[in-house]
Amino acid sequence: METRTHEPVTELYSGASANYGRGYTFMDAFDADPFSSERQHNLFYPFSSGAEWKFASWLANSGLSMAAIDECLSLDVIKSQRFSFKTAKALRKLIELLPSGPRWKCRSVKTESPTRRALQVFYRDAIECLQHLIHSPSNNGLIHFVPEKIYSAADRTQRIYTDWLTGDRAWELQDALPDGATLLGVVLSSDKTHITQVGNRQAHPLLISLANISADVHRKGSTKSYVLLALLPVPRFVHPNKRLRGVLASRLLHQVISVVVKPLKMAAEVGRMMSDPVGNLKYSHTASKTRQLLIAVKRETRARNLSSYFQACRKRQLNGVASPFWLDWALAEPSSFLTPEVLHHFFKMFWDHDRKWCSRMLGADELDFRFSLLRTCSGYRHFPDGITTLKQTSMRLHREVQRYIVGVVAGGIPQGALTAIRALTDFRYRSQAPKLTDADIAKLTASLQEFHDNKAALMEAGARGSMDHWRIPKLEIMLSVAPSIRSMGALGQWLADVTEHAHIDVIKDPARSGNNQNFDGQICRYLDRQEKCQLFMQATTARYLDLRGDSDDSDPSDGEENTLGSRQVTDYFKRAHALSAGDFPTAPRPYRTFASSTTAFHLASRPKMTNIDVDRAAELYGLPDFKPAMADYLARHHHNLTHTIGGRRRATPDCQLPFDHIQIWSKIRIQSYSSYDLKMLLPSQGLHVSPPTVNWPFGRYDSVIISRDGNKDWLHSGLHGHDVVQLRMIFKPISGSQSLLSNMYYAYVQRFVTTSVDQHAGMHVLKRALRSTGERVGDIIPLFQIRAPAHLIPRFGQKANSQLNSHSSDELSSSFWLNKYWTKELFHACS
Repeated sequence: METRTHEPVTELYSGASANYGRGYTFMDAFDADPFSSERQHNLFYPFSSGAEWKFASWLANSGLSMAAIDECLSLDVIKSQRFSFKTAKALRKLIELLPSGPRWKCRSVKTESPTRRALQVFYRDAIECLQHLIHSPSNNGLIHFVPEKIYSAADRTQRIYTDWLTGDRAWELQDALPDGATLLGVVLSSDKTHITQVGNRQAHPLLISLANISADVHRKGSTKSYVLLALLPVPRFVHPNKRLRGVLASRLLHQVISVVVKPLKMAAEVGRMMSDPVGNLKYSHTASKTRQLLIAVKRETRARNLSSYFQACRKRQLNGVASPFWLDWALAEPSSFLTPEVLHHFFKMFWDHDRKWCSRMLGADELDFRFSLLRTCSGYRHFPDGITTLKQTSMRLHREVQRYIVGVVAGGIPQGALTAIRALTDFRYRSQAPKLTDADIAKLTASLQEFHDNKAALMEAGARGSMDHWRIPKLEIMLSVAPSIRSMGALGQWLADVTEHAHIDVIKDPARSGNNQNFDGQICRYLDRQEKCQLFMQATTARYLDLRGDSDDSDPSDGEENTLGSRQVTDYFKRAHALSAGDFPTAPRPYRTFASSTTAFHLASRPKMTNIDVDRAAELYGLPDFKPAMADYLARHHHNLTHTIGGRRRATPDCQLPFDHIQIWSKIRIQSYSSYDLKMLLPSQGLHVSPPTVNWPFGRYDSVIISRDGNKDWLHSGLHGHDVVQLRMIFKPISGSQSLLSNMYYAYVQRFVTTSVDQHAGMHVLKRALRSTGERVGDIIPLFQIRAPAHLIPRFGQKANSQLNSHSSDELSSSFWLNKYWTKELFHACS
């Protein structure tokens, strides 16, 4: 992979998103509250102080029942604080006085056929919800309003696609708007979710978000870029025909959504003045072939004659809905806004099809056995019983299995079938990139074509079982992935797992806090209280900083903890910088956390072995050439030679070292930034380097990629200038006379020889490097030469060795696959 040397060039849509005077900001809305005059004297009114407000906010968001809160407030230690609320009910009354977000409404729903109970819909004004998202301090600086075309270089031959506004569709929609208008992309997500298992109670949330929000934010579940717009009714029709009950439910769904999104339709038609995050007024507009099919059906039969209308619809592959909610929504086109989705179209298809193809070709027992042989990696799922018998699987599990499938089945299925499986996996990985160029889109298109060129081999190997066709809807929809990326931007911003995870916050948690009665109403009240607390916390924090004269313009990523999805990511780069700047003068030296230009390292403050004899350590770790390897390293270091691995061993086993004892660490964490976005900090990866124990009879030694050429940049240069090695010991010499030795950390590593890429598996083949004596090639390197973790899968061949297990498979195998599918970063570097 070539190093990128050109700066991107951006072309903005001229004349878009003009300002039309002064609107209002988040803080303006806070100051317009009826109690704003009280807050000139007490910022936290109706609470008596900031301390009382913090305690009240904690109680309100703790998930405690009202009875539990009453019990807490009745404690003497709490009573002694003389809070202005004595009960949970009084606390809720005070929260009701806080500034509110979009308010909830309720209306009855009329149906064209009787239902078991009366229906109602709880909803909020859609425009107010969009304004709420625009003004949210969490989205400050992360919302954009002008369509743009990004090119990889000044010659403008390669487009770059990331956010929605970088795609062609946003540009086309802007063309349809008046000069100066602002385009707001509306994202709607709707899916039923279970509230209770007993009684089978369900809720049907309708979430709303802005496509103008940065794609990086949309990919993270913790950023709360979606808000609940409505709770749609879940009807139970009494119609005698079960299939037509489904048609009636679909019609009702569109009928209700049409009511809820009516303000958005009006904004799309005539526009709406809205305020941007800094208070500028924007003249905003929210953004069919299918319509022609509906007209043809209506000409044949009346929509009210449900049975005949449904039969006419089936002939044209329609579902019987006469008036879809988007039918009269200007600029709304289903073929554009229904984008491919990673969770269902990629991971679910892999589990339902690719996995079963491999199981049929390889045999379920053999496939399970091979998965059970994979060594446990810190932070990743292990499959001691295989994968074919797993039940109630999640998207995360589907993704975990997909990491290993190509390397696991390689050698055990026909080469053409392996090529097809690998090509489809390549297609999925390439399609999930957060940033794609025209060249990247050409590669993923070629991967999909390669699958189709080789899918006959799957059929010949019996992968499809008794089926003799390829009519798989999820496979067909893959043809629309490349056009969708060019039109709507990267697929990652439309992840359904983010919205499904949001169901926990907006449905399941609120429902659990109630009394199992009138779920919809209680959910709305719970969310209203939470939203008030959140808005009040954001506003009082901003005002408090203003009063102090502090700036709140810092990048949220500057903190010690960054958020990726719902996980907290410790920033070891920042910690290393703080240590090197002398912020922690009492920290042990050399510092346990340090960083190179690309990688951060973190060791435990206390080593596993604090003072062990060199000979004893070499015996414990099974490294008979440890002393000569260290002597050769010191000789190379003395002559300023590159620290490579291999070559003739010059020192003898009885050589003398300038130290007799060392400290040893059994684990290290390494961290880097995303190759797609150099501002995105990735979670650290734990690596184990432990000698044989009862639980790990062959030891636990992870593999890494190290640099052997300082001129080659990892990720952009791929494996060029890098080696794959197995960590065998992490240590630091204990030496008083040689201060340079005792001020660095080292690793003893054993190298793998990297051969060519197998054209069918698409992965590098690795073999253990051996000396003429048959001993493994190992050497000493400074720890900072490590660049990234690596994952190896033994090459099992036609049939895996039945004598192997998950502890021995790595140590007793001599040939491996470098599993590029282990992480997206590794795939990026090795593809």
